[in-house]
Amino acid sequence: MKAVTEIVTKSFNAVAAGATSAIKIAWQKVFQDFASYMKETFDRNRFVRILSQKDRDEYIYNVYVSSSFKCGNKTISDEKLIREINDGKNVVVVGNGGAGKTFFMRHLWLTLFSENQGGRIPIFIELRKLNDLDKADLRDFVRLTISRRKLDAGVFDSLCITGRFVFILDGFDEVIGTHKDDLQRQILEMTCEFPDCRFVVSSRYEDHFAGWQDFFVYESCPFSFKQVKQLIKKVPFDPASKKLFVKELTERFFKEHVDFLSNPLLAIMMMMTFRENLEIPKRMNIFYDQAFNTLYHWHDSTKAYRRHKLLDIQDFQRSFSYFCLITYYDEKYEFTKTEMMTFIEKSSRLAGLEASASNILTDYQEAVNLIKQEGLVYSFIHRSFQEYFAANALVRLISREKFQEIVPRIAGRRSDNVMIMAFEMDRSKVVLSYIKPSLDRLSARGLLDADIEPLKALSNVSTQYRLHGHKPSSAEKLSFSMSISYDEEVRNFIALSHQIQRGREASNFAPDFDILFTPTLFDDIQPNGEAWELDGDVPVTVVVRNDSFQVLAGSSPSPLVDAYVKFLVEDQQDKITIQLTLIGQTFARVLRGLHAYWLAEIEKTAAQTRTLDEILGL
Repeated sequence: MKAVTEIVTKSFNAVAAGATSAIKIAWQKVFQDFASYMKETFDRNRFVRILSQKDRDEYIYNVYVSSSFKCGNKTISDEKLIREINDGKNVVVVGNGGAGKTFFMRHLWLTLFSENQGGRIPIFIELRKLNDLDKADLRDFVRLTISRRKLDAGVFDSLCITGRFVFILDGFDEVIGTHKDDLQRQILEMTCEFPDCRFVVSSRYEDHFAGWQDFFVYESCPFSFKQVKQLIKKVPFDPASKKLFVKELTERFFKEHVDFLSNPLLAIMMMMTFRENLEIPKRMNIFYDQAFNTLYHWHDSTKAYRRHKLLDIQDFQRSFSYFCLITYYDEKYEFTKTEMMTFIEKSSRLAGLEASASNILTDYQEAVNLIKQEGLVYSFIHRSFQEYFAANALVRLISREKFQEIVPRIAGRRSDNVMIMAFEMDRSKVVLSYIKPSLDRLSARGLLDADIEPLKALSNVSTQYRLHGHKPSSAEKLSFSMSISYDEEVRNFIALSHQIQRGREASNFAPDFDILFTPTLFDDIQPNGEAWELDGDVPVTVVVRNDSFQVLAGSSPSPLVDAYVKFLVEDQQDKITIQLTLIGQTFARVLRGLHAYWLAEIEKTAAQTRTLDEILGL
């Protein structure tokens, strides 16, 4: 601990190096709070919970395997990526659930903290903690986190201007939908205002990132055969079961099951389930079902006793499925003890269980290891389990009518796998209860007509491009965050169809989907640097209306905003119209293609029903 204290003191002093006397005095007043934050973060990041070990956390470097990241055609190691961050890059780290993003972010923090590379202090923020706030204010939240709100906002900004921090922002995809646009804007504003600081964001795939002009997007690469071998060797588990799996884990076996084994979390789950399930399933939902059964029946072979479970396996599955559906619907990923009790009580009413919430929580946490506790906060051992059990509740526990109410509100969550697994579990329920009614409504609006005009199609679905530019006085051009919005029902229908079609026979629509969801319309629409002597924010919305478009200024007009609106309307009108027309043509083509695809699925489902009627003589 002495070494940690020395590093914290060195880091603290480095922050104020070169600052004015007033800034140094203000910073010295928060030393105790800053030191506590850094030591707590150090302890939290160096220990991790592993699915294969129930009773205790594991030192991160006992299980960490060096990973690789890809940006465009360039693939680099995790250590090289850390060096590039220190050299000046702002980075978004993206990857599927279980790909090891949070492990890397913890490794990044520990590396920067211990080696103090570049003289910047790493600030680790779990973005999902913003979900409990009425309004997401990232700057204030960071200031509160590192100083218990004792640090004046002006002093904090002054320290940021000198480039003293690396902001490590973990889990953008876990931020609730109502906060995401504001958070995106704030992150990008901070990168513009504090260009000498570094910003690293982790997330599952999100459409937003294509519009983050000051960031490099690095994708977490799938594990290689060598990396999986290292991982399995490191993770703690029953030696006999592990030995059996390692013997089977040849290069050929890896290639046959690469979709599972190249993901670190799924590789660990396969090791755990292999002894009881020598046949590897093709469907993700079956794989998670096997993992759950293993966790439920698994007892540490080193223990002389068996943990008592309150709920049998069916009641547990019903209880936890309802719990996951309710929390997933509310976008809740971590909980206080009171919140846990409330959600468990709700799930018990739905499942018809009379057991106490506290005893059920013990089952969740200790007997089956699906919930973990860190301090006073509870969360899922991994969010993918919440998704699997939420999907299970959707298709197996709730009525078709309730399904039709819930799914339209969650279908647009493109970064998770709930609806993909629901489709795998009960294809007909998804097709007949969500897809068919959606197609009927799209048809009634004329969106499936073969002769619909491109711009009218975009107008029909309320297409808007939202731009929020920022120009510091020192910059030569605007830095933009951009997002695109459509009518929610249409957007969700297209997003869900895209999810289900990934890897299926209709995946040829992927490039068109990228055009619809990637807000790159204004990437190359920038005035020359010499035309912009002003600085400030530039909130602008481009709205498609009938056969044209309109540019609307934000709520804070300024000479810079007026100049940019004039630039778009007068200098770029033809260029924007041409690009919007191409996007409208793509939009209409995607909808017609999805219509044909889903009509075939509907007919297939109807044929299966007719066959069953014939067999049963109905």
